[in-house]
Amino acid sequence: MFYLCSIGSNMEPHHHVSSAIGELVTQFGQLSLSSVIQTKPVGMTSPHDFLNCLFVVESPLSSGELKGHFVALEQAHGRDRSDPLCKVKDRPLDIDILASHPLGDFSAARVDSYLEALLAELCGEAVTLTGKTALYPCGQRVGTAPRRLSH
Repeated sequence: MFYLCSIGSNMEPHHHVSSAIGELVTQFGQLSLSSVIQTKPVGMTSPHDFLNCLFVVESPLSSGELKGHFVALEQAHGRDRSDPLCKVKDRPLDIDILASHPLGDFSAARVDSYLEALLAELCGEAVTLTGKTALYPCGQRVGTAPRRLSH
C-alpha cells in the first residue's frame, strides 16, 4: 500500500524535520518528498512558524501499524502524545497519514488548504510555492523541489 503523509514541526523545525526524513528513509528504504515550506500555525495559537512537507511511502504495514511507527518517532523527538492538548501546542514533530492508495495515485486526495500546492507538486503539477526552505537529511539537499530519496 502507498501512503500519503505529512510532516510538521514548529519546535527546532529544521532539526526535527530533517532528522525525521532521514529516519524515515532509513526505516522504509525509499520515499517521495515534496518541497518543504514554512507556514503559520493552523488550528492553534503560537508565535512559532511550522516547517511542513508531504511524502509518499510504500509499506506492507496497515495504516494503524504505520501510525504506530510515526507516533514512536514523534515521541523519540520529544512530543508528549499523552497530553490531551497536544494537538494545539507547539510540537517538535507531527507525522500524519492523510490518504492511502494501492497504486500510489493521490491526484484525487484531499488535504488541508495549506498543503494543496505540495500535493499538486507531488502529483507532477507545476506549482509556485512560497516559503520554501532547504534541509540536509542523509547528507542530501532536499526541500526546494520534489524528489525521491533512497537509503
